[in-house]
This record gives sequence, structure tokens and C-alpha cells, in this order.
Amino acid sequence: MLTNDQLAQWDRENFFHPSTHLAQHARGETPTRVITGGSGVYIEDRDGKKMLDGFAGLYCVNVGYGRPEIAEAIATQAKELAYYHSYVGHGTEASITLSKMVLDRAPSNMSKVYFGLGGSDANETNVKLVWYYNNVLGRPEKKKIISRWR
Repeated sequence: MLTNDQLAQWDRENFFHPSTHLAQHARGETPTRVITGGSGVYIEDRDGKKMLDGFAGLYCVNVGYGRPEIAEAIATQAKELAYYHSYVGHGTEASITLSKMVLDRAPSNMSKVYFGLGGSDANETNVKLVWYYNNVLGRPEKKKIISRWR
């Protein structure tokens, strides 16, 4: 098992941390915390310190940590097919079934579900949907996207 000092050194030398002053971090002026586990709404670091995870894993662990039924469902799915894209008409039984389940519970004006991996593909897909929408409405010249900065 690696020591905390060795992990801290490797962390400073090799790992890019977003929203972190990288020069200060590289010099060891910012804290390095190695998270080793979690249960419910709490996380624990290598030193055994238990902390409330107020960010829920940066908003993506809304069901809590250490849920065996979720781990089992993930393992079962990963053994069958961990991932496949949905481009050009491809789908999986899991994505199709989940889409149906979401729409069964969604407001009646929703008709489709899109699963993205993050902001980049979500933004790219939204741009393409706007282009498609304008093409359908007979406005193929409407291709420019105006964004606001600051």
C-alpha cells in the first residue's frame, strides 16, 4: 500500500485538478486529500476522517455512496454491455428501457430522452438539434449560434 506522502507527491506531479491553482498545488501549498470510501452521504479519507459530502460527488452521487443494490446492477450491466453509443440509430436494451421508464414518469409534453456523457456532447447535440429544427422548418440558412460571455 502506498503511503500518503507518496500519493501526495504523485498527485502533485501527475494529476490535473480542475478549479485548483496548479502551481500552488504542485508546490504542495494546497491540501491533498485521498478519498478511499463512502457510505450514504459521508466520504472517508485515507486518514480515517469522515466528512459529509455536501456536493454529492459534484452533484452526481444523488443516491449516496455504498449502495450494494446499485453496485450489483452496475456489475450485471457491465458484464453484459458496459456502454455503447446511441448515434445513427444504435441503442441498447438498457437505454431503450430506461428511456421508456423516464417518459412514463415525465410531463406529457416530453416525447424523447437523450442520454449524454457530459457537457461537451450535450452542447454539441443541442447545436445539432437547433440546426435540425431549423431545417425541418425550412430555414436551412439558420446555422449560427450566438453565445454570451460574461
